[in-house]
Amino acid sequence: MQKILNYGKVYGIVDTMGGELISYKNDGKEYLWTGLSEYWASHTPVLFPTVGVCKDEKVIIEGGEYSLKRHGFARKSEFILKEITDDTAVFELLYSDETLKQYPYKFSLTVTHKINESGFRTEYNVENLDDKEIMFAIGGHPGFLLDSIENYKLIFETKENCKMYYTDSNSCMDENLLHAKKLENTDVFELVYSDYDTDAIVIKDLKSRKVKLVSKFSGSGIEFDYNGFDVLGIWTPPKKNAPFICLEPWNGMPAYANETGKFEDKPYIKKLNVGESYSVGYTVTICR
Repeated sequence: MQKILNYGKVYGIVDTMGGELISYKNDGKEYLWTGLSEYWASHTPVLFPTVGVCKDEKVIIEGGEYSLKRHGFARKSEFILKEITDDTAVFELLYSDETLKQYPYKFSLTVTHKINESGFRTEYNVENLDDKEIMFAIGGHPGFLLDSIENYKLIFETKENCKMYYTDSNSCMDENLLHAKKLENTDVFELVYSDYDTDAIVIKDLKSRKVKLVSKFSGSGIEFDYNGFDVLGIWTPPKKNAPFICLEPWNGMPAYANETGKFEDKPYIKKLNVGESYSVGYTVTICR
């Protein structure tokens, strides 16, 4: 079920399927990827309770083996619309018999989208409803509409000196797949389609908490604030020259080829004690 947000000169559409913001228009200009299936049928999915792929689509939690598909089940779940106003939509996904078959914890996942005349914010809140500690990964996957990614560049908040990795053809992490040294002592990262011929680029250990995605010619675009997330993924569909790029803030990582398969061993995993909750989100601000 889709609902409309309309506030001043901004317009948004949200969807209970996946709890996504599927459109954000400001003064008539669309900023989010439109979801054309020949490229990628999503818009801004939430990644929960895992980020990326699990090894053989399986994970071991507290000694039991569970099947978890790429990016978890939240993005393909029907959320409850808890609240809607002119500028805000709040969605909730509760554990169920079906989720417990894939992930043995009782939880509430709330996704809040708030639009304004400068951009929008998406926030996630995970609450432990179980009688024991729970573990999870969480991340965002927003796609941003462009004419061509090669007309744009990323400008980080500060100069960086960090390693960039490719995920392999199975979308797994392999730290032998180092990216060319394009983010050493610089704040600028040029966007080139060939960088994504295999899959995504994954950047760890960033000092910057914000990055701008802007036109090489006009300087217009967006600023993306991912404060609170440990890792940034960058992706566009391999070998499609698609008219969008995804900036993916993650707390969690895709499977490593040599990992144990145990959920608690995954890098950047989050843990919550009984009754605790955890919030994190990202903010998009328009650069004109």
